[in-house]
Amino acid sequence: MRGSKRNRLATLLARFTLVNLILFLSLLMALGAAGAAETGATPALRVLIDQRSSVDIKVLSGTYQWYDEDLKMLVEPVASTDAWHAAAAGSSIKLEKNGRPLAKAFGGPLLLQALGDGENRIEINGKKYRGSLRLYHLRSQGASNLALINVIDVETYLYGVVGQEIGLNAPEEAMKTQAVVSRTYALQKRERRAQAGDFYDLRDDQGSQVYKGADGESPKVRKAVDDTRGQVITFDGALIEAVFHSNSGGYTEDARWVWNSDVPYLRGVPAPEDKYAEEWGGTAALAYHWRKNLSPADVARKTLSLTGKDPGEVQRLRVAETTASGRVIRLDVVGSRGTVTVERDRVRQLLDAPSTKFTVTDGGASYMVMGYGAEGLRKSALPAGGIYGITAEGQAEMNSDFYVITPDGAGPAPKTPSTASGGSIVLDGYGFGHGVGLSQWGAMGLARDGKGYNDIIEHYYNADRRDGRLRIMNNWGK
Repeated sequence: MRGSKRNRLATLLARFTLVNLILFLSLLMALGAAGAAETGATPALRVLIDQRSSVDIKVLSGTYQWYDEDLKMLVEPVASTDAWHAAAAGSSIKLEKNGRPLAKAFGGPLLLQALGDGENRIEINGKKYRGSLRLYHLRSQGASNLALINVIDVETYLYGVVGQEIGLNAPEEAMKTQAVVSRTYALQKRERRAQAGDFYDLRDDQGSQVYKGADGESPKVRKAVDDTRGQVITFDGALIEAVFHSNSGGYTEDARWVWNSDVPYLRGVPAPEDKYAEEWGGTAALAYHWRKNLSPADVARKTLSLTGKDPGEVQRLRVAETTASGRVIRLDVVGSRGTVTVERDRVRQLLDAPSTKFTVTDGGASYMVMGYGAEGLRKSALPAGGIYGITAEGQAEMNSDFYVITPDGAGPAPKTPSTASGGSIVLDGYGFGHGVGLSQWGAMGLARDGKGYNDIIEHYYNADRRDGRLRIMNNWGK
């Protein structure tokens, strides 16, 4: 009997040891898998979606909990049936659950944390978002506010961006182009913000990229994002600053002429496909060709506000310098108190114009025929109020060196300054946006013509050189 008991005990010990060994090995495998998952984890973004004194929140699906990131402690699990209200109060954040205040106030940041990999969605002031919500308490000039940060992985973030930026009906390859460009843009900004120690990476508006959360998604957008998952653009091994705009008006611009920064992958390239916007019709056509009427009085006020210099009564706008693409980089505001010069992207700010690719006329301009060449009839607009002549260099405003015949005999031509006829100044322009990097309408035109997203990106960010410096990398460029 004793021998039998000892044998059974030995068998039990052997089984126990084997079970523990299996559990131990399973734990090691799990840890290894977790480490691998962390290595290839989808990068997270911090998107500033609002700043306000209070916010209403509901969980729509998934599992969430409130977590105090300052004290590193759980506050309370969150049920989908609960309605939450958070408000900035003094130097703290106060929470209400179903209309009842929690006993404790929080210094913040406070995190409504999504748990697990399920379909986690929340409603924030009536708008739907995926991911988590972080609340920061902000105090400025005696006022308390909450900064609302949507913490979300970059791929899910793109679901709410791509369709808002290039349109929900864009061609498939154009949509993939936007997905890769927007992913690169977001992660490059994330790097910069982290280095600066900022509490968010991106805004949800045109200051960064337009982001509408779960409300901005569509099946077509999700497919474009999923088909390019993890793909980013690098130049000489580093993420590019993947800027983009709506329409270049036929030719993109060098970054140096807009932001005074010479970037090798942000150089002007032909974009005749921008005209696709006109074919699309409706308001889209105005992204390619537009006209804008300006009031001289408004121009005077904006000039003073932007430059601190008062031109007096604005008599005309004089284009002083343009780039090879035709964009105005130096504009003279000629007024009764002198001339004020505005340069580069401040030209667009001053005129509130869709782009800086424009010419200036007046509402009732006359034209002087300059000749006829291979391009057809050449003519030049004549601003009202002055006397003009043809010189060897073309049209020129007459000064006291020119003479005219009057009833009293020969005399110097008057030097009357040119003013806008009828009290208006007219801009006749092309393009929409700063003109640097990807043209979205151009990308759609190329996609319609059969180009793939790799080709579109190579064209706009490397002028089709295909020299290997510009590459599309997988795994978020890691």
